[in-house]
Amino acid sequence: MATPTTRYDFKEYCLRALGKPVIQINIDDDQIEDRLDEALKVYQQFHYDAVVKTYMNHEVTASTMRFASATTGSFTNNEIIVGATSNTYGEVVSTSNTTMIKFFTTTQSNTSVVVGDGYSDTAKRTFNDGEVVTGQNSGATGTVFTANATTNAISYGDMDNKWFSVDDSVIGITRVFLPYEGGGTSGADILFNPQAQFNMSLMSTFNQGSVIPYVMGRQYLQLMNDTFRGRPSIRWSRHMNRLFVDVNWQVQFEPGMWIVMEALRTIDPDTFTDVWGDRWLQRFAIALIKRQWGMNLSKFGGIDLPGGVTLDGVRILTEANQEVRDLEQEVKETYQEPVSFIVG
Repeated sequence: MATPTTRYDFKEYCLRALGKPVIQINIDDDQIEDRLDEALKVYQQFHYDAVVKTYMNHEVTASTMRFASATTGSFTNNEIIVGATSNTYGEVVSTSNTTMIKFFTTTQSNTSVVVGDGYSDTAKRTFNDGEVVTGQNSGATGTVFTANATTNAISYGDMDNKWFSVDDSVIGITRVFLPYEGGGTSGADILFNPQAQFNMSLMSTFNQGSVIPYVMGRQYLQLMNDTFRGRPSIRWSRHMNRLFVDVNWQVQFEPGMWIVMEALRTIDPDTFTDVWGDRWLQRFAIALIKRQWGMNLSKFGGIDLPGGVTLDGVRILTEANQEVRDLEQEVKETYQEPVSFIVG
């Protein structure tokens, strides 16, 4: 038969390798699906052919506040709003309609910015349901919607969460390019955007036929940037699907900005069907299904069947356990990317 190109074909291939239809494979279909998922998880975690480096962009988002009814007056963009009972401050980003605004909470008192807790991703001040919110410049007021089982009063965005949501297919994030590295206005780079100035100053050297001064200058410029600004640390866990960037969010970011993440993303086998033809994945899935088969039969070990056949599930289980161990060692020693060096 041709190389499997679908999950169903892959499953049937594994069962035929174990003896189907000549031998009855005593395993439930749900158990088979579980073992296939387990095989894919190990494959994606350790095999270099299972992931690809990619760059993902993400727009910094604001929070959404819903009002119980139309506001009195109109809030203006960039004005400070304050809650009457919570004494929480926020900054208006945009007004979607008379019953909804985009905003983010701030540590502002009147127009003075206090950045003491701008790094926190745990302490979050909130506006209360049902309280009156007033714009300090426009004088507009609105009563915050009272949340119910289907609708939230406030839906928090990146600026208030202080983390970015990451797709479940991402298994590693190696680098983050912040807005100032992409030419953004917030947190502008040193020397008034030295990238542009430095490029202009070295244009004359290209007439001499050498790019060495340019390359050396770029390296020196990067050294200056790393020395005086440094790169923010990032925190990320695959099981949280959240990227934390350790910067002062109120200074570094604003809604509408973009960041770029350098990440490792798993290859979707339903889209790129060649995954099902990977030889190691096939052998590992067969071993896992065989182990499940042995576990199912192990409680019937030593039972004599008609025709002089003895049921030996323990032997099947023992063989499968050894095959799984050998394949796990093989993928780590042969197919896993080497550990990257830490330079610093």
